[in-house]
Amino acid sequence: MRRIRGLALGTYYAKGADAARATPNASQVRGLVYAVKDNRVPPNPKQPIQHRLHPIGRPVQVDRTNAIEYVTAMLANRIDRLTRFFKAEEPDAITLIPVPSSSVTAATIQTARFRTLRLCNALAGVGFGHVAVLAVQRKPVEGKTKGNRRTADQILAGLARTSTPVPRGTTLVIVDDNVQSGASIAALDTLLGASRPTAAFAVAVTDSQPYADAGKARRFTIEYDETADSLDVACILG
Repeated sequence: MRRIRGLALGTYYAKGADAARATPNASQVRGLVYAVKDNRVPPNPKQPIQHRLHPIGRPVQVDRTNAIEYVTAMLANRIDRLTRFFKAEEPDAITLIPVPSSSVTAATIQTARFRTLRLCNALAGVGFGHVAVLAVQRKPVEGKTKGNRRTADQILAGLARTSTPVPRGTTLVIVDDNVQSGASIAALDTLLGASRPTAAFAVAVTDSQPYADAGKARRFTIEYDETADSLDVACILG
C-alpha cells in the first residue's frame, strides 16, 4: 500500500453545509482557498482572515492578489518544523511539485492560471525547497468547479510528464491548493513512479464532519495500492 503523508493549513467545508456551520472559522478557510485558487469570475472580494499561524495576529484583508503571500507568511518562520515533518534532512533536500491546474499544458506553463506553481515559487523564495514542474495536462480539461469530477485513473490518463528530470536524492512534496479525495496527488505520484519518498502539502483538506477549528493545521494520509490495475484512493484525515 502506497502512503503519502500530508499537511494542510486548515480544513475546507462547503458553504452552507452543517459541518461548516458547526466548525469555527470555516468561512475564513474557505475564502482563503478560493483566493489561492483564483478560479472564480468575477473574483471573490476581499475577506478578513485571521489564521492562528499568521505572524500579524490580526485580521488581514485577503483576496487573489495577496492570498499566496498570506500563506507563505505562515510558513516562513516554520521551515525547520516543516522539514522535519516531511522527513527531509534539510530544506534544500525537498523538491516542491505543483499539481497542474486544468488549463496548464506544456505550452502554457508560464501563461495559464498555475497557482500551485506560484505557491511553490513563493515557498522556495523563503528558503523552503526547490521547485520542479514535472507534470502538465495533455490538453486543457474542464475544471472541478464546473462539476467535472474525474476519477484518479482519468486524471492520470490526462497528465503528461515534462522534460524536467525528477531531482535525485530529495524528498518530493506534491503541492495542491485543496485536497478533496486525494485523487490528483495519487495520480501525479503514480505518474512519477511511486517509488520515492513523497509527501503532500495543501492550503486545506476537505472534510464533511465538524472539526474543532477549520483554521487549525491538519494532517492527512493518502493511500492507494500502487500494484492494482486501477487507482482506488483514500484520503484519511488526522
